[in-house]
Amino acid sequence: MPQAIPNSRIYSLLPEEQLILAADHETQQKHHFRGFQLSFLTLDPATSGVMGELSKECEKRLERLASTATSMQISDGVRVGEAHNAIPAEIRRQHTFVVNDDKAQQVLSQALSVADHSLNFHELLLKSCSTPAMADLLRQFVEQKHCAYQIIKELRER
Repeated sequence: MPQAIPNSRIYSLLPEEQLILAADHETQQKHHFRGFQLSFLTLDPATSGVMGELSKECEKRLERLASTATSMQISDGVRVGEAHNAIPAEIRRQHTFVVNDDKAQQVLSQALSVADHSLNFHELLLKSCSTPAMADLLRQFVEQKHCAYQIIKELRER
């Protein structure tokens, strides 16, 4: 007997929901990368700079999300940047300073895990997308997230 419901459970989200999820996620990512930037500041300024640039890329994506929300006339429900207050203060303050190569590898592995999670999140968000404007934006985000993952992977392997 054929199955009436496919095994894959990809649900379609409303554009407002996609924008809110993406904005909250990018805000969290921005804070992750700022933390990683701070972690490498003393031992490896070059890696610290890369993490700072990845944080800036998150800010640019947040601006694009706000712009897309405005162009879709749904900006009332989308508040870019409010997720910071939803992150418990004790988690926001958890910074590990890199003092040796072993700690550097540990923190880079953590950053790689964060980047992988973000890539997977955006791929799932893209699969749930039914709006052409959002789909185009999310495709670009997936490409950027893949590049960020590759950059961190290369940093860890050097």
